[in-house]
This record gives sequence, C-alpha cells and structure tokens, in this order.
Amino acid sequence: MSVNWTRDSAAHLLRRAAFGATPSEIDDLYARGLEGAVSRLVDSESIDLTAYEASLAAKGYNLANVRGLQQWFLDRMALSPRPFEEKMTYFWNLHWTSGISKVRGTTLILNQNKTERQYAVGKFDDLVVKISQDPAELVWLDNYLNRAGRPNENYARELMELYTLGIGHYSESDVREVARALTGWTIQNYRQADNYNGATFLDNPAIHDAGSKTILGQTGNWDGMDAIRIILDHADSQGSVSGRFLSSKLWSFFAYEYPPPYIVEELRDVYVASNRSIREVVRAIFLHPEFYEAHTRKTWVRSPVEYSVASIRMVEATSDFATASSSLSGMGQMLFNPEDAKGWDWGTSWMNTGTLFARSTLANTMCTNRGSNGTRFDPNRLLAGHDSSTADEVVDVLADRLNVNDASSKIRASWVDYVNANDDGSRGTWTNTAANVDKKVRGLVHLMLTSPAFHLA
Repeated sequence: MSVNWTRDSAAHLLRRAAFGATPSEIDDLYARGLEGAVSRLVDSESIDLTAYEASLAAKGYNLANVRGLQQWFLDRMALSPRPFEEKMTYFWNLHWTSGISKVRGTTLILNQNKTERQYAVGKFDDLVVKISQDPAELVWLDNYLNRAGRPNENYARELMELYTLGIGHYSESDVREVARALTGWTIQNYRQADNYNGATFLDNPAIHDAGSKTILGQTGNWDGMDAIRIILDHADSQGSVSGRFLSSKLWSFFAYEYPPPYIVEELRDVYVASNRSIREVVRAIFLHPEFYEAHTRKTWVRSPVEYSVASIRMVEATSDFATASSSLSGMGQMLFNPEDAKGWDWGTSWMNTGTLFARSTLANTMCTNRGSNGTRFDPNRLLAGHDSSTADEVVDVLADRLNVNDASSKIRASWVDYVNANDDGSRGTWTNTAANVDKKVRGLVHLMLTSPAFHLA
C-alpha cells in the first residue's frame, strides 16, 4: 500500500508533526512530495534559527517566573521556523514531566526544556541519560535524595514504568535494584538563596551503593549508566521492550492511540536497526501509509497548548503570548506544572463545559483585539489574493486556512448565513467592504476556532 500524496495529506502532516500551518506552508510542503516533505520536517537542522532566536530574545520574556517560561515556549511552538523540533520538544515535555510547584527553580525548568529540544530526535539512550541527570528531574522524582543505605525508589520506578519499558516489564526487585544503581546521581547548590536556580548535576561516589545488583536478570556492581543500558537493551520474546514502548508512545501521539501490533513491530524494527534513533522512528511514522488513512485524520483532540498555538499560527497572528499563557490553566493544562509524574491524560479528557468556555474566551480575545498589543491578526491579510465577493467564497477561504473543511454541511451553512447577515441579524448579502471585512472575518474566525472541526487535528 502506498501513500496517495495530496495537499490534504500535507495539511494533515503539518497538523500532527507541527501545530498546523498557513496555506503557503501547506503548498510548499505538498510540492516537495511525500519523502521531501517528511525530510523537510524531520531533518530541519539546516533551517537557520539566527533571526528567530534574535527576535525571541528581543521580546524579553521574564524567564524568572513560570508565566514568562510559558510565553517563551508558546512563542517557539507558534513561530519557530522549525515547528517539528518544537512539537518533539512538546512531546518530551509531556513524556518526561516535571513541575515548577515542586522543582521551584525556573532556570531548572528552562534548562530541562532546552535539553529536551537538543536531544529530541537523537539516540534514545542519550536522552534517557541526560534527563536522568537533569536537576529538575532529579528534584521532581526525588532521586537527588537517593543514597546508599537510604534508597529512594521514585525515579527508578517511573524510569521503567512511564519512560522506557511500561507496566509489566519489570519487577519490584528491579525497582529496588535500579534505585540502588542510581544512588549518587544528585545535585549541588540547590539553595533558596538563589531561588533554587543554581542547582547542577553531581555524580557523588560517596553516596553511591557500590554493591552487587541484579537488574532485569543481569548481575554486577552496576551504576546509573549501567542501569540505563540494561533497561534499554532489555528484550523479551517479542524483541526490544523499550523499542515497542517508545514506538507505541510516538505513534499514539502523532497518529492515534492503541496502534495495531504490526505497526508497533515495524517501528520497533526501525528503532533497533537505527541504533535506537528517535528521528528514524518518527520518520517511519510519517512515511507509513496508515498515518494518512482517513480514520487517522482529524481524530486527535488538540490539547490546550496545541489549540492555543494552532489558533495563533494558522491566522498568522502577532502575539506576546500573555493571554495564551494565562488561559492555559482554565483550559486544563498549566504548562510546566503537571499534577504528577504521569502528566495529563490526552483526548476527550481535555473537553468539558469549563475548558471549552476557556477556549472560546481565548479565541474571542484574539478575534476582537484591534489594538497594538496582545494577540491580534489582520483580517484583510486572510482574504488577500483570494476571491471573496460572496459569502460562500469567504467561508471557503477561511475554512481552508483553518483546516475546517470537514465541518458538517449544517455548520458550514450557518457560517455562510452569518457572513451574509445584516448587523441586526436579518438576512442580507455579503459585500466586501472594509467594515464588513473587519467585522465579519473576525467573527467568522471565532466561529471556526470554536467549532468541533478545529478542536480536532
């Protein structure tokens, strides 16, 4: 089975591998063909970030508080020329959680985010080591307190259960032994005097348990590096356990949950053959025919972060991301502060009366902002270069831009009626005047952003 590569396929890829895209970005990716499009996203290091990084720094986000951190990361997700890099960083932010409420040091949270970005598509081994030695993670799951004679099993358990192997592939004895191997991986300079921002990793042999340990059937005087190697090398009758775990997790994030066994097996084989390359597993996902099937498209419920970023990115809004960051909690996802190590549940758990109202409020704030600050967009720009002499044409242009062409015929008819309606609500006919563009395009964008079709990617 081969992929029928169409413009809609390119739009689907950009909804999943990034955070949505503009029509011109979709056209560009479509013109590259399937393999070229995937390579453009997955091999994006050649895209220069110099101008963007300078622009980001000039905005002066206050990285000493969590709101500023949120703005900084939202900006990157919405505006970086490497959107896939930010989508992968966001994935790891969900996978390897840590929260400001416990970690306290904003610099530690920022540095962890930078580490996740740096190693986002490299060898899985390298990422596991770097996060296991990351000060924010060491505080979040208490491994900085783990020492010989007084082991702390929190990180050892989650390392296997949530991050590398999954439930059922280790024993309680393995948890105890991995915890012993991880003794000595701690931090130094974690002090209130500098708001807990100065902590750095310390491998302290004085508090390491140097005794013999048996981890997943292998016995030796193992340390933290040994434990990670043994965990990632672990295999059963179905091959690499970490390969199946990571492949399933990545497919569930980019395509749909509960992938069939044959897909997990194919991706596991890529993982093993590529020496555990995250990049190659993701490339295989984006090249897989199943990824482009109809039942894969428009089925992913956008998280609050994804909803906020897509709203801004797809209308090419200018933003300081203040409203977006302040709205996250009301939508159910306070970025950089999950409730526990498991993080947030995906899917329809994002949706309830309160969180949908918060999404609508965020969209309304953007669509009604005619000032020079905050999040705002130019309605004229959205129609520029397109036929827009009728209400149907206006709806077509904006539905294509926001990828809501799949809205029901009833909803689409209501959009056309809205564009045609007079100010008093009576039936009328759309005319392309400056006043109508300012009023109706803003209103129509809000209707589309709050429609069921836009909540799905």
